[in-house]
Amino acid sequence: MDCRQCRETLDGLLIAEAEDGVRFAPRQAELSEHLEACPDCARQHALALRALAAITPAHVVRASSDLRSRIMTAISATPPPLSEVAVKRHSRVRIGRWMAVAAATALLLAVGLFLRRGPKEEDSAAVSAFSLLAQACAAEERLFAGDRVVHLTNTIIVKPVSDPTLAKIRWLPIFSLEPTGRPRFGQLTLAAEPGKGYTVDDQSWYDPRSGRFARVLRSQGRAIFANSYDGKQVCSLEVAAGGAVKIVRRPVGKDFNPPKSPAEFLGMGVGLQGRLAEKGSEGLVEDKGAVALEGGAKGRLVKLGFPAGGPKEAERACYLVTIREDDTIIEKMEFLVRDEPLLVVQRGAGGTAANPEDGWDLSGIIDSAGASRPQLRAGFLPDMVIPNVSLEHVLAKAEFKVYAFQKDPPWAGRREIADILDIVSPPHRMFAVTYRAKDGRHVVLMQSHSYNTMLGPLVKIGKLVYTSPGGVKVWSGPRDAWLAQILLQSARATIHDPPGKNPIGYLLETPAGTFPALAINGPLTGNELHGLIDSLVPLGKPADGKP
Repeated sequence: MDCRQCRETLDGLLIAEAEDGVRFAPRQAELSEHLEACPDCARQHALALRALAAITPAHVVRASSDLRSRIMTAISATPPPLSEVAVKRHSRVRIGRWMAVAAATALLLAVGLFLRRGPKEEDSAAVSAFSLLAQACAAEERLFAGDRVVHLTNTIIVKPVSDPTLAKIRWLPIFSLEPTGRPRFGQLTLAAEPGKGYTVDDQSWYDPRSGRFARVLRSQGRAIFANSYDGKQVCSLEVAAGGAVKIVRRPVGKDFNPPKSPAEFLGMGVGLQGRLAEKGSEGLVEDKGAVALEGGAKGRLVKLGFPAGGPKEAERACYLVTIREDDTIIEKMEFLVRDEPLLVVQRGAGGTAANPEDGWDLSGIIDSAGASRPQLRAGFLPDMVIPNVSLEHVLAKAEFKVYAFQKDPPWAGRREIADILDIVSPPHRMFAVTYRAKDGRHVVLMQSHSYNTMLGPLVKIGKLVYTSPGGVKVWSGPRDAWLAQILLQSARATIHDPPGKNPIGYLLETPAGTFPALAINGPLTGNELHGLIDSLVPLGKPADGKP
């Protein structure tokens, strides 16, 4: 066995399913012999073993499943807000472009959303990129190991961009912990004026011995987000509408457990490990080759992109992850649209500390409850995703007429509804109605303020395929399959499976003037489609009760 064959074997170990490991057993003797003679491959082998340990589901799934669920539920391809006058001016191509750009912003929910879980073995570039990301996850876990308090500092750089829409819609996911031990999913808003940028300081502390942690984000020297666990209580920074701030401290429950995987909660590569451990995610991972780092160090560049089949503009939106070659630590992550960097997360200093400078209980952030602060460009919006809500919850929260199926699809299972922040039109909410089907034909119905505002012009360029007795129109267009893939990928938390090979999608137009989007993970007969659409009624309509 030579070095090339050894690396291919190691890559295969990283992408194989657990039960498929026997495929590599016959080459174990050759591998061992080569590792004894080649120090460089031996080092790569050690990294691969650590990567396998980091991405094995038994190690991380229980601690992060709800976190990944909130991420996956929240993904949506909503277009950014434009005025009605602007909509009328935009051509079909222009609208398609903005839909693609908005879909690109959804990638910020989780780095690696579209990772390819099982690249073909002969696709050496994809295998190399996948194994490199796995090693980076293992390295991120090692940062939180040891017996002393870990202190990490990163910088979020909001880049100056000229496009006013792109300048406005930038954001990152942010996670906090509740006293129950469940993660809470929020949004770090990073809007800026066109042509202007700024930075956000991101500091985290973690005590491996007790599970205590603290994370504080500051902009212009003022805290915009803070969350900690001091061993007895969970502490959070809360900001009222008028700008008053306070630290809220709540005792933990009896079933509370600190995060078992701090890298997924506090690390730079949040979301990567979960995606590497999950089967079937479709997308694009590409090794972009060597890159020089500051100080003369060497690195590798990995590109995370979008599935094929969407508007061409989506092909120019991506994440670039820079990984150091010497220790496989993530050095930098950049989000680009049209080759223009919108956000950069830069690795800062790391080391040990005695305690957080603000205290484990965050007492050092403000002197008294009710302190105020000036309006900052960056901010924090809580409750980006509220899973498993009731119909009554939707009726209370919705600002528009929400539709649901009065009769559940006969081929599908139990209905679930998620209340999600409309990421491009906050503080509006969007609602995802999902059904998981035993035969794989899962159903996703997505409704939002942004859809209602922006999708009207799109139905005019589509084909009307059906109108229900209740007046719901079904429109079909050239991007149906791509839209279906995005919606189905969004609902992975409840349907579990990745989008199939032939998903179908439609834009709907209701008598209430709303424009829901519908996706089914497989073919439907005409009768099945008609029956599904015929059962759509607005919530609260007195026909055999509520849906």
